[in-house]
Amino acid sequence: MNQVNSARPYRHPGAAFLSHYGTVQSEEDVYQYVEFLRQAAQLDDQPPIDLSPIYLHFGIPTPLRVPLEEQQGILVDSRTGIILIKEDDPIVRQRFTEGHELLELLFDGLDQSSPGTKLPAEIVQRKERLCDQGSADLLMPKSSFMPKVNELGISLNTGRAIATLYQTSLIATLMRMVQYTTNDCALVMWRSALKPSEVKALGNLDVRPHKKLRIWWRLQSAGWTGGFIPKDKSVPSDSLIATVYDTGQSLSDRERMHLGSAVIDCYVEALRLQMGESNCVLSLLHLLND
Repeated sequence: MNQVNSARPYRHPGAAFLSHYGTVQSEEDVYQYVEFLRQAAQLDDQPPIDLSPIYLHFGIPTPLRVPLEEQQGILVDSRTGIILIKEDDPIVRQRFTEGHELLELLFDGLDQSSPGTKLPAEIVQRKERLCDQGSADLLMPKSSFMPKVNELGISLNTGRAIATLYQTSLIATLMRMVQYTTNDCALVMWRSALKPSEVKALGNLDVRPHKKLRIWWRLQSAGWTGGFIPKDKSVPSDSLIATVYDTGQSLSDRERMHLGSAVIDCYVEALRLQMGESNCVLSLLHLLND
């Protein structure tokens, strides 16, 4: 059922922000919109962050959970604030999608207020990423998030604990940790270059999928001194990453890694995750400088 927040008439949050602050000129303006939403709804920074006060303040209907196929969420009608969320996604994913769609309302407000006006190219190119970043800012406010990270230290276990506390996904939580820490670390996701059907077809043949296990994406902290990490870099068959992929066990150990043109010593934490139909390995690399 579409629950309407009837305490207040609907007010487009993106249009409300723009009427007060003007147009968007930089990424910082996008993050200012997040603070605008937080302050308007009188949200504090203590987890878990409840988005319903934002809906209530702006009269936005509670997002509908529906069976979407190829999208996590859709802003159906910005004139009424109707948002659809993929009903079979995990709750933490649904919460992140809600935050993303609230950011979409900012860009919709821009289209309505200044039709034909060209945004800075970097804003246009990074729109989806900025919506994801804005959702992370909403759900994991830096003011409360980073003190907890600094207290517990950067690790996969810390990521799990804080993800539970903030009701966010492990990957989104770890990405935020790495983004804001000054530690010398990087988050790297590995996946097989083989299609799931090709992996299955190998059966018991002595051809291991990890021979084509490569970097899918990576995120380095501002303090990372290990050099450039190239996308699609493969991993040796005797590495800790390959062992985690093969066995499904979460492992951690010191390891020398060949990334790009550099050879670096790291303490590696890794676990296997299923992403869609594929098994992947998520690794947290801590550079060792001794």
